[in-house]
Amino acid sequence: MPNVPRRRKWCPLTNRRQPPTIVWDFNGTLLNDIQACLNALNVLLKARHLQPITQTYYREHFGFPVIQFYESLGMIPTDAEDWENIGESFHMRYLFSKSLQLQPGAQECVSNLHRMGIRQGVLSALEQGLLELQLQQFGLAHEMDFISGSRSYDGASKLSAATALQLRQPVVLIGDTTHDAEVAQAQGWNCILCAAGHQTADRLKPFGFPVIDSLHDLLPMLQERFF
Repeated sequence: MPNVPRRRKWCPLTNRRQPPTIVWDFNGTLLNDIQACLNALNVLLKARHLQPITQTYYREHFGFPVIQFYESLGMIPTDAEDWENIGESFHMRYLFSKSLQLQPGAQECVSNLHRMGIRQGVLSALEQGLLELQLQQFGLAHEMDFISGSRSYDGASKLSAATALQLRQPVVLIGDTTHDAEVAQAQGWNCILCAAGHQTADRLKPFGFPVIDSLHDLLPMLQERFF
């Protein structure tokens, strides 16, 4: 179960001339992959004689660490190797999904920030090689100053990877899950959460960070608060 959120006020910049580093989550934030994830997951559920789930159920219950979500659906791995096999099977189906596409407004946001000279990068629980491949595939890799993914397919926490980035303040994390909010809180970063991804707005709002409906709303908010 996720930690009980601590409400946090937006941290205003003490020096508005210093632009923030933008840290993007990838899956669900830059990439609209909810249907692809749902399709791959339902194939795995069916193979284990478990009931498929709807997108509504998925967005209302999905969370990190991913293994806890899978176990809640009855897909309980027998050991670490079984969990690794589940992750690899999921990602092989996910990778070839025809429904993968950028979130509306994602390319515009990334490109505009790049043209403005704003430092930005990706922090993701996705396996590093697959993350780099998809960023290349969707034309975003060349506009990123850093790309930090996972060493495995297990969908674990991003907290240690966030710490390893050693980013100077101010930092704004753009994400779509309660885990992104938890990472931002732990790092002392600002955060903007987008409700177009893997979790609903009702699940994101209790953390006290701004919640936007789509990435079309992101640049105006950043400009108002930072630039």
